[in-house]
Amino acid sequence: MSARISMILVLISSMLMGHAANTSAQDFKEQELTQFFEHLYEHNRWMGSVAIMSGGEVIYRHAAGYADVESEAPNTPETRHRVGSVTKPFTAVMILQLVERGEITLEDPLSDYFPDMPNAGEITLRDMLYHRSGLYNFTNDPEYPDYMTEPKSREEMLEKLAGYDPVFEPGERNEYSNANYVLLGYIIEEVTGRDYQQVLESQITEPLELEDTYYGGSVSAESGEAFSYSYAGNQWQLQPETDMSIPHGAGSMVSRPQDLTTFIHALFDGQLIGQELLDEMIEIEENYGMGLFSYPYQESTGFGHSGGIDGYQSNLAYYPDEDLAVAITTNFLSYSQNDILIAMLDAWHGKAPELPDFDTVELEESYLEKMAGEYESGQIPLDITLRVSGGQLMAQATGQSEFPLDAQSETRFRFDQAGVIIEFEQPEGEDGEFTTFTLHQAGGQYRFQRK
Repeated sequence: MSARISMILVLISSMLMGHAANTSAQDFKEQELTQFFEHLYEHNRWMGSVAIMSGGEVIYRHAAGYADVESEAPNTPETRHRVGSVTKPFTAVMILQLVERGEITLEDPLSDYFPDMPNAGEITLRDMLYHRSGLYNFTNDPEYPDYMTEPKSREEMLEKLAGYDPVFEPGERNEYSNANYVLLGYIIEEVTGRDYQQVLESQITEPLELEDTYYGGSVSAESGEAFSYSYAGNQWQLQPETDMSIPHGAGSMVSRPQDLTTFIHALFDGQLIGQELLDEMIEIEENYGMGLFSYPYQESTGFGHSGGIDGYQSNLAYYPDEDLAVAITTNFLSYSQNDILIAMLDAWHGKAPELPDFDTVELEESYLEKMAGEYESGQIPLDITLRVSGGQLMAQATGQSEFPLDAQSETRFRFDQAGVIIEFEQPEGEDGEFTTFTLHQAGGQYRFQRK
């Protein structure tokens, strides 16, 4: 749902994919792609499932790790995971279906439904779909983790959302906020007189025969669902469960990769909404479409959404020019989703994915202390603070959660979950402090200088 939940360092708002690869899928590197995923699993970097669909047919599935560590129940391609914000494209489609039927318009003000929201008279449904309402992203509230596991009624959530001051005036800019899609989920229920799950079934999952996609509840291993985990100190740690009454239309769904690829293929195939509304849905404004982001890869432009909730992460992308869909659902991930998508796309286009190097070195705390400090860049409006904790270098970017850096050498550090590499330049004196590093992420290079 949010940066707080997925713990991804966001330096750019669109996902950039730029590996050189062939343009033909006749030499799909299936075995090499499976080796890539097994390599990640063997190094405790992921547990989950993936799928690739071409021309409406699933041509690759792979799963690894445990759905339930305690019982050693394995993840399989049929295992269901919470998908977090991959719920948003479903919510957007259901709103656009109501528009197509003439039951609502994209210019309807939020005040028609929930007049107590800040600026409700000036916010339209279109604004909310594009994340330009100015409504505060409630999952950024420091108090959010204190209540996220407890059930909340709609009335309680509306009161909470109405209590935040707006971040900016409606239409002023685009800024991601889960509040938009929680409210859109409620509006679907208001207009139809049915709950979200009923509308999801009648409008999407039943017509497409998606039997493993639904509004989630408490995680049930007996029902084929996976628990989510973190991994620290050679131990798997069960993660808390967000109560699904809270994310609602912003992040409440459970699914599996094959269902997700079927959904997005059907969307672009005209099975869910007409071409006119689909064209509006994929019109990108400041990196946002309606429930979709732009996913460039080589010369192609794809559309999709990522998700993160509790210890789950997910991603879904579709490339119309190739009729190609890729999907990921995980219940543990300590590696870059972007790099996984690149590996899947590269393999499909005939380029074997490179196996990442996870070797690390141990460095003395006194040595790491020479890197600690505040750094700034003239290339991006972002400061990074480095400190040492428990013999490990920690980093924190402006407005984001702190994250650990693994030492790959005396000057090279990485945070695999966000595909971040920090490479220091050697200090001039033997005992001097480090003053400069280059941050590498998503193909970009950003030079930072100690303040």
